[in-house]
Amino acid sequence: MEAGTTPRSFSSFDGFRVLVSEHCRDFSCSTIYTQECQKMDINGSEEERKARSMTLYIPLGEGRSSFNLENAVCNHGFFMMAPNVWIPSTKTLQRPLRLADSSTSILTSISHPHNENSIHVHLHHTEYVSPKDQQVILDQVARMLRLSDRDERDVKHFHQLQPKAKNVCFGRIFRSPSIFEDMVKSILLCNCTWRRTLDMAQALCELQFELKGQKRGRITGDSTNRRKTKISVDEELEYYSLGNFPNSMELNVLDEETLRNHCNLGYRAKIIIELARSIQNGEVQLNKFEKPLSLDAKSMPKIYKMLNKKRGFGPFACANVLMCIGYYERIPIDTETFRHIKEIHGRNKVTDKEVKEIYNKYAPFQCMAYWLELCEYYQRKFGKLSELPRSKYHTITGSYKLCTSIPK
Repeated sequence: MEAGTTPRSFSSFDGFRVLVSEHCRDFSCSTIYTQECQKMDINGSEEERKARSMTLYIPLGEGRSSFNLENAVCNHGFFMMAPNVWIPSTKTLQRPLRLADSSTSILTSISHPHNENSIHVHLHHTEYVSPKDQQVILDQVARMLRLSDRDERDVKHFHQLQPKAKNVCFGRIFRSPSIFEDMVKSILLCNCTWRRTLDMAQALCELQFELKGQKRGRITGDSTNRRKTKISVDEELEYYSLGNFPNSMELNVLDEETLRNHCNLGYRAKIIIELARSIQNGEVQLNKFEKPLSLDAKSMPKIYKMLNKKRGFGPFACANVLMCIGYYERIPIDTETFRHIKEIHGRNKVTDKEVKEIYNKYAPFQCMAYWLELCEYYQRKFGKLSELPRSKYHTITGSYKLCTSIPK
């Protein structure tokens, strides 16, 4: 494949045929994506070293008609929370993503050029990433953007129930690259202003950067053999200067007081530390939550009960996590939900039962229907969320009197 050539699209998201460069002829895994390397002289000039990069591709296949990167990202408060950076001018999502060792991160830019059938995943300051690392990176991108056969089926089903969603390419609610990040961010959304939620997420990413003792540099070789290698951060990129969102392994080494004081988390510090430790000691096995057999109506109540047993995971946080997993029947109900129902649906007295009655006609996608209404409301009030400057993110709320804000 020639440099700069976009690979052909495929008929489905899963089980892609592989197109590889000469550097990765042994590439083999259950879900295959295409990739292209730009390799330069390791002894080149400073400009050449900064220009080192690698681009991976995710063919959209049948999902091309229902996919829009801007709409798939800018529909949930998570896209405004660090370490995510949405760049309006280029319609690009930028953030660090983990490599296979779960310790090393690499700065990544995700874009969908006009009229192309593939998502471009650009890795900064590296001329080579191993096939194993490539797959891990692309799995994270696919999770954030909900690129799977199951997600595509859900989108099509919801569009049948709510044709308006099809007209605006809505149906992929943005989420994090890992369920752990989704869970922690769900806790950050509880019982505080939207501004504070944003600040806490940023503080956690800054803490992760400090914990790793990171220095700006280049990543080469296989991540599994370089657990002490520093994160790759592109100093030339306009917005980015934070670390990654901390994972359970990194938070497990902290004590509650350090986390609380450093990130101004308040009571949330204890919840987050306990969650991280329960994952590290094997008490909670997050991979079980997203197994294909778990994603059905019969299994979801069991997962809800498992989540609800954890400190800090009340009805709102549990419903939010379930939505991130891909279960849309439970709406994350909070004060913002009540405001929305009163203002948009004209109900004077709002109860959980009334909320369910309004959206039950969209079953099993009640949460998607609710989210579509919220996004429409915010865009009428503030303009396109994807075009807002980051300095305005903290203002995106239905009412400053509420403890909660943008769609959660």
